[in-house]
Amino acid sequence: MRRTWMDPHGRRRKGRTRALVAGLGLVVGLGTLLPASPAASAEKLSLTLDEAVEIALAENKTLAIADAQTEAAEARVGQARSAFLPALTASASYTRLDEAPYISAGGIGDMFEPLMVPFQDLVDNGYLDPSTLEGLGGTGSDKIYIGDDDIYTVGLHVRQPLFTGGAIIGGYQAAKHYSNAVDWSEVRTRDEVTYRVSEAYYTMIRAVAALDVMEDSVAQLEGYLTDLENLFEAGMLLEKDVMAVRVQLSNAKLGRNAAAHAIQLAMAGLAFEMGIDTATEIEALDPLEAAAFPDSDLEAWKSVALEERPDLKALGETVQVADRGVTIARSEYWPDLVFLGNYSWDRPNREYEQEFYGHWDLTVALEMNVFDWGRVVNSVRESKSQLTQAEEGYAIMEDAVRLDVQASYLEREQALEAVSIAEAGLEAAREGLRVTYETFQSGMALNREVLDAQAEFTRASLSRIQSVTNLRLAEARLELASGVIGE
Repeated sequence: MRRTWMDPHGRRRKGRTRALVAGLGLVVGLGTLLPASPAASAEKLSLTLDEAVEIALAENKTLAIADAQTEAAEARVGQARSAFLPALTASASYTRLDEAPYISAGGIGDMFEPLMVPFQDLVDNGYLDPSTLEGLGGTGSDKIYIGDDDIYTVGLHVRQPLFTGGAIIGGYQAAKHYSNAVDWSEVRTRDEVTYRVSEAYYTMIRAVAALDVMEDSVAQLEGYLTDLENLFEAGMLLEKDVMAVRVQLSNAKLGRNAAAHAIQLAMAGLAFEMGIDTATEIEALDPLEAAAFPDSDLEAWKSVALEERPDLKALGETVQVADRGVTIARSEYWPDLVFLGNYSWDRPNREYEQEFYGHWDLTVALEMNVFDWGRVVNSVRESKSQLTQAEEGYAIMEDAVRLDVQASYLEREQALEAVSIAEAGLEAAREGLRVTYETFQSGMALNREVLDAQAEFTRASLSRIQSVTNLRLAEARLELASGVIGE
């Protein structure tokens, strides 16, 4: 059963369920996401980034695996908890003996020998039948059977640990910490899926914006080419100038074609990350613009990361698992005290009759390891070593988190500066194109200069799109590094 749950940090997380999609308020329904035919897959899916992330969290297969791992870890907690409680087992057996149990009767005749004389006189005088004394002299069977060769046993058995030196509670606590670690790992997986969807979404927006730029470039060059052809027809321009424009127009059309294909590839990539049919046509509703972002310094971001990073918290839980491993290993220094209870139905009964009878027994048993050639001592040493490794690994992870945040923070700072530079460059290129074209119309500039200015304007437009995309991705990476993406 899928569920909505609170992760160990208290953030609400949702299990993998298609029911999430119904609540998104999308333009299209679930049928568009899971088309019944190839024709249905061609329908357009219009999405904001948040909606794309929600679909991914419901449909992504990596999250389905993480959810199954979480359920498995919870099952391990249930197994560990059961060790506190009494265990009830049942058994049944049938045994066939080669011969029923017996006692020897060979000496019974000797016991009666002193009594035989007066009885023999009675026989000799005709007062007793001779057959009366048969068997008393040891001449009969030498076995007296006292049981049966068919033995049946049915039983119920109860076992309740009373003291294990901390092994049971240590195992339960280890299972709980392991379950928490898996929960946090699932949260990290969700964060990574969110980032990958964001990256694919921004990539698609960039591709669409790039196509718009190339469309504009083609339109500008086509208009310019028309003007130059008119001038050429009027004999006011050389043919080589017209040919130069045609070459640049051809290159612009090639760029437009590449941009159109880049959109299809980006669209398929986004659909893949969302876990839906890669043939689905997707329209991005969010604009590619710089957005409001928390204005915090580097140290503040590092502090947030040390508090929020799910993978760091998962590693912290594994340290606790290793610590409980030491407790479990040390438990073998102590004796085990256990209560045992049995109730059985057996046949034959105590009087060797062919009937079932019930009987019970209670036992309190104490068992302790006295000598094992150092096995327990070395087991404790091993557990302590594993704890040390886990603690050092956690310290390394803390340093890695700080470095990850610092790299992401500096990347965003660089991307932010790049946006300002690119916007200034775009404005300069736009003005340069305007001035160059006006100068060309007045006969003060060459055609080559106009083409160069137009190419610079196209490059500046694409650079501005790339810089804004890099900024949005850098912001998403910083949020991922800090453990707050998607909040």
